[in-house]
Amino acid sequence: MTIDPRVGMWISIIAALVSALLLCGAEFTTIFGEGNTDKILAALGIVNAIINGVNAVLHAIPAQTPAPATAHQFLLGPKP
Repeated sequence: MTIDPRVGMWISIIAALVSALLLCGAEFTTIFGEGNTDKILAALGIVNAIINGVNAVLHAIPAQTPAPATAHQFLLGPKP
């Protein structure tokens, strides 16, 4: 199984945007109030964890069959 590198790139960009929103938590209190901010930050934290988990799995899949000397480093993907 191989993946298009653009998929990983877009997932990384989305993860960076979600992380940036998490860093804006103090501003959310001013905009949305204390009651809503904790819900927003909790949802963003869960989304961030899921996106980064999926991204880690996708990056464990090599795009090409790895050389025999390094094949043991990739848990997923094509084997020689």
